[in-house]
Amino acid sequence: MARNLTEDYGAFDHNAEKGNRNDAGSLLKRAFVFLTNRYLVLGAGFVIFGIVILIMTAKLQFSGYQNTLSESSSGVIRQYTSEAPRGDIYDSKGVLLASTTEYNSVMIANAYLDDAALNSLCLELSYLFDEYHCIHVADLDQYFVLDPQARFVKDEKKIRLWQTDTNLFGLKDYSSGVIVTFSDDYVKTDPNVFFLYLRRKFDIDNTYSIEEAYRIMRIRYQIFTDNWAFVKGTPVKIATDVPDELIRIFEEQNYHYMGIVAGKEYARNYTSEAIYASHVLGYVGKISSVTYQDLAPFGYTSDAVVGKSGVESQMERYLHGSSGITPYSIWTMNGEEGLFVPHSYGVEPEEGATVYLTIDSRIQEIGTQALKEYIIEARQKNQSEFKAASAGAFVMMNVNTGAVIAMASYPNYDPNDFVLQNYGDEQAIVQVKYYLGIDEYEEVTAVDLPLWNRAIMSMYAPGSTFKPCTALAALENGKITPTSDWLRCDGPYDVDGWVFRCLERPEDGHGEMNLDDAMAQSCNIYFMKLGIMTGIDNISAMAKRFGLGVKSGIDLPGEISGVMSSREYKRLTRQSVYDKTWFPTNTAQASIGQFDNCFTILQLCRYTCGIATNKLCTPYVVDKVVASDGSILYQGQRESEDIGISEESIEAVRDAMYCVKTGTSRFNSSAHAQFNNYPVEMVCKTGTAETGFEDSRKEFSNGLFICYAPKDNPEVALALVVEKGEWGSSTVEIAKKIMAAYFNKQFDSTVTLYEPNPIFGDYLRNVNATAA
Repeated sequence: MARNLTEDYGAFDHNAEKGNRNDAGSLLKRAFVFLTNRYLVLGAGFVIFGIVILIMTAKLQFSGYQNTLSESSSGVIRQYTSEAPRGDIYDSKGVLLASTTEYNSVMIANAYLDDAALNSLCLELSYLFDEYHCIHVADLDQYFVLDPQARFVKDEKKIRLWQTDTNLFGLKDYSSGVIVTFSDDYVKTDPNVFFLYLRRKFDIDNTYSIEEAYRIMRIRYQIFTDNWAFVKGTPVKIATDVPDELIRIFEEQNYHYMGIVAGKEYARNYTSEAIYASHVLGYVGKISSVTYQDLAPFGYTSDAVVGKSGVESQMERYLHGSSGITPYSIWTMNGEEGLFVPHSYGVEPEEGATVYLTIDSRIQEIGTQALKEYIIEARQKNQSEFKAASAGAFVMMNVNTGAVIAMASYPNYDPNDFVLQNYGDEQAIVQVKYYLGIDEYEEVTAVDLPLWNRAIMSMYAPGSTFKPCTALAALENGKITPTSDWLRCDGPYDVDGWVFRCLERPEDGHGEMNLDDAMAQSCNIYFMKLGIMTGIDNISAMAKRFGLGVKSGIDLPGEISGVMSSREYKRLTRQSVYDKTWFPTNTAQASIGQFDNCFTILQLCRYTCGIATNKLCTPYVVDKVVASDGSILYQGQRESEDIGISEESIEAVRDAMYCVKTGTSRFNSSAHAQFNNYPVEMVCKTGTAETGFEDSRKEFSNGLFICYAPKDNPEVALALVVEKGEWGSSTVEIAKKIMAAYFNKQFDSTVTLYEPNPIFGDYLRNVNATAA
């Protein structure tokens, strides 16, 4: 049994070993079958191929080529912001005032050229630009030229500031005792040394002549001024007004002209009518660094063109449009196998909206010419030692809506000059220097102020044009009534020790006068007495109701508020306790439009509209802004406010102002001769206002005039000033031409003018208020 068990066991063990051998063979067989399976082979091939691709991608990722490819194809350095055409501006009759002209421009982008290749390209481009009569964009010319000798075009102080600018050359300044060479880092005040410095800086080798080197420098400097953007891929403009023929050459030979990019730019263009409305329109120019910081989040570039004044500035957000994104293609130094970026995407710029003004260009031109002719004639006729008319302004408004029909300031300017100077126009360059008061024009510009809109940015004592306000305050506060308005104009009139005399009759005065007589004769004594009776607080309050001494809210930049005399204003602006005190004599002077009273011509026109309608309107020059799809983006008209003067009071003042034109049964008016046979029924008031400089500067007082027409159912109001204009009544001639143009009337312009004494303000110099 034991043997059998042993044998059985042995037999069992033997069979197990045999089974193990059979199992091992089976495993090898299955492994062989698995490894030789075609699906496994195919899968392994894919895995190996993927690993190879991964390794190659990683190598490319960290290679210089991939950096270039990444930057180029990402749209960061192979696209640029393209400007949008600026919106057009039209007047109220559909006359085009401002539009945009398209030009070809040439830019140079970073094609990874070394200095030698870049210099060679710049020289070739320079000659091509001359051959095809392009305009070089060369900011270097503003400081340094070669004609034929090297020289600086600015004074040494400005050259030092230019060369020490850390964003440009960053050279060190010095005072004395330093020997400067072209290779050191000190300021170069010798133009020949600076030429060598630039030659070295841009690695322009000696095989180039002096003229060739200078040609290269002009383009290299343009790149250098914006080198950071250039390196990052933003093209730098180097020529404009490029003909289509040259653009085709660059595009067809793009491998030869590596880095050259053709683009479009838009230049503002102003029509001949625009010069007469220059202060309303404004002008455009390159964006300032401060403005760029504000507008960069809205897509503006550092070289964007923006409105600098007037409507161009006020409506900038509508006129500017939306910039586009333009891709561009360049060949790199890798040759024909190098990178070429496809031109397959981009965003088209969106043109700015169209702005329609309330201005009537025909009336604008006639008014501006009338103002200019008056000033020129006054200068020619002046035989006295006093300085005559030099400048002026006027505003005409629709009395019911506040729409500004005409607004002009003289001297004026041509907004085209600011555009043409960018294209090398020599006359425009000189004119802009005059407008801005640069170099030799500093003193004359400080007097002429051609960019200054005197209609809203200067304030003038209103003189007798303020007397209707004084009359309204007296009527509304019961000091006089339309049927009980008699006061006596005495000879010398004593106000707390200050003596005033009547301008027309300084010895004995006019005697008894009513409001019509006093307004027709513009009697100071009558209105001084009336003002003192009424009180300065009531007069100031009435002036505020008509918008005098406060901003009107017109849609133009730069408006000032002016000043209305008041106790509070005197208290805040005087030094001593005595001067801070308000006296009756202050009221007397304020009542006739003197003392602290100073208003803009726009405010005087608005005030005149108020007299005509008993409503206070908000002036506006922009009627509407229309998008390209026809939708209205902006409308300028605002609802007028009731002033709230009683009809009896305001009608009494209107009748009195009409007497300035007609005279009364007892007195002629100060401007009666001006209106003989004049076809337009005007309600008006003249004013001759002191400036305070008559004696010291030997100059006449300012002449002012306000009016509205027609007398019944008025449509328009007008206010004007001529600085040093002698008499307010003499300036009526300007108003007559403007009103006749509006109503399409003809009239005899032959007039009889007052002869100047000379006159100072609304009362004589030798009988001005003097201590008793």
